[in-house]
Amino acid sequence: MNIVLINSIGKNKWGGGEKWMIMAASGLMSVGHNVVAICRKNSKLARKAKAENIPVKEIGVNSDFDAFAGFKFCRFFKSFEPDVIIGCQNKDWRVASMALKLTGSKAKVYSRQGLQLLKNNWWYKWTIRLYSDGIITNTNTIKEYYDSFVPVGKDFVKVVFNGVEEIPDNIEAFDYSKYLPNEEKNPVIILSTGRLARQKGFKYLISAAAEIVKTHPNVYFFLAGHGKLQSELRKQIKQLGLEKRFILLGFIENIHPLLKSADIFVFSSLYEGMPNSILEAMAHGLPVVSTNVNGISELIENGVNGYMVKPGKTDELTTALDNVIRDKEKIKRVGANARHFVSQNFAVQKMVEKLNKLLDSK
Repeated sequence: MNIVLINSIGKNKWGGGEKWMIMAASGLMSVGHNVVAICRKNSKLARKAKAENIPVKEIGVNSDFDAFAGFKFCRFFKSFEPDVIIGCQNKDWRVASMALKLTGSKAKVYSRQGLQLLKNNWWYKWTIRLYSDGIITNTNTIKEYYDSFVPVGKDFVKVVFNGVEEIPDNIEAFDYSKYLPNEEKNPVIILSTGRLARQKGFKYLISAAAEIVKTHPNVYFFLAGHGKLQSELRKQIKQLGLEKRFILLGFIENIHPLLKSADIFVFSSLYEGMPNSILEAMAHGLPVVSTNVNGISELIENGVNGYMVKPGKTDELTTALDNVIRDKEKIKRVGANARHFVSQNFAVQKMVEKLNKLLDSK
């Protein structure tokens, strides 16, 4: 089967959706499909795909009506003759679908919805029905929401959970000690990762950290990521006197060493799909304190393999962190449960098998 995965995300952006695309492309190739990833020219995603030996075609889609991209799609589709197309941005599958119609192709078109990107209005409902053959999402929460208004049968939206790659055996632990006082002998490291964007809710995490350090002098917060809010978050950290207790690490390519050395992982997003960062943290055996946004309740059983709080609620986040920090045995127990849960339910092989079965059935 000839399969095309399209993601026209910006050149320097990298997140869970892009990780999914790399894993999906590699996995589908491993079971015998011909796969091409279409990415924006010179993008981080294109470079990652090439590094994984995934064939890449560099085309950027700038809008739902990008005629230039549509022309490039037409030329490529005539030579590659796809059977299936999966678009990761709404504009990707819309423009690709129009190009397929112009070339007379009967290829199936799927919209991959890692986030809740469709809205209950006429434009989204009309285009999803006219230009796609189905939706692939990674949470039952998003499926239930789309089923409530998308004007097609309930079998139209399919759930394929994200996969988590096996943790390499030879990871070298990240050295947090260089950021800590020399006299600190028993630190508790709390880690968070992600783009420095409002969606991620980091301002609430910083506010919670200011409360935590008042009663826990051995707790240190680390945030790995970069983005537009870096200056704003640094200012908040300074205003709260947290310069030595809340450290911004910047963008770090390989997150596994950070996770290996951390004690607790925090996810403070205001909205999300099913984030890879949480799955990776759980795979490392870390207890996760997370906001209860889309898909999180499908990962975390509160108090068993993690903890959930309401998004945007500093007081709840503070209380949850305080409870975990106070009980080191709980940290170990909840972390072990998290690792077992992910290994049983979110292996990459399972994701690929389900995605392959879905595409073959269509």
